[in-house]
Amino acid sequence: MRRDMRSRRWIRRIATLCAALVAMIGISVAAGQTTRAETSTPSGPYVNAKAAIVYDATTKRVLYDKRANEAMYPASTTKLMTAILLVQHMQPDDPVYVGTEAAHQPKVRLGVQPGTEIPADDALRALLMKSANDVAYGIAETVGGSQAGFARMMNVEARILGCTHTQFVTPNGLHAEAHATSAKDIALILAEAIKYPRIVEAMQTQQHTVAGKVIRNTNRLLYGQATSIGDYIGGKTGFTSKAMYCLATAVKQGEHVRISVVLGAPRKSLMYRETVRLLSWSNRAFDASKDTSEEDD
Repeated sequence: MRRDMRSRRWIRRIATLCAALVAMIGISVAAGQTTRAETSTPSGPYVNAKAAIVYDATTKRVLYDKRANEAMYPASTTKLMTAILLVQHMQPDDPVYVGTEAAHQPKVRLGVQPGTEIPADDALRALLMKSANDVAYGIAETVGGSQAGFARMMNVEARILGCTHTQFVTPNGLHAEAHATSAKDIALILAEAIKYPRIVEAMQTQQHTVAGKVIRNTNRLLYGQATSIGDYIGGKTGFTSKAMYCLATAVKQGEHVRISVVLGAPRKSLMYRETVRLLSWSNRAFDASKDTSEEDD
């Protein structure tokens, strides 16, 4: 009888201990879930583009990432790097020479005759406003001596900026199998490009005359932009049949510069719509009036 009573007491003690352990585990799990919920980053909107990023250039923090580190064809967002090297190596009135090979680049072209010289800042506007492939090639030959020489300069600069998935072959983004970069790398390149007032001024110019030809900026975000994205700084469009529609955009949101890049959008309208969606989301989800300069561990 005594043995049975001791057994029952022992069973009750074990049951009580098990119940206490279960309760403690439950509290711990709940606390862990609360901590994760409090510290997690908002997931962000759905986009159709193959790759996308929202990058805070002020804090160097990635706010949104969809395949942002995968190498893809960048189309004419390539010209952001061409613009950087142009302003680094040429003064505004220095001549850019458009030779025969440059003048015969596929469309889109400014359409000047071989042998034409264009002041560097006019070439910069043709490059960024009209996305002129002939002018991009002329810049490459003028600054780098050849397309190959200029491509080496582009790739060196890309490494300096921290780009890890970039291999440039052309100065204009026309398709080449080896010519690729990533959404994050384009964000890093745009973050560098907007440090140069000459580039920002060209990006924000709506209309200009280059070599007697009137050109208009093809970036729709410059005209009647959505106020929800913040203050527009600048950006670059791109399209080839392989890359599809690409767009890199920099805006000011409070005290922060934030950059959106979408690569491989299936339609031009989606390229713009998803850029606005991403930047509107980052403007809402991250309070730009607060100091968020602390980076993730």
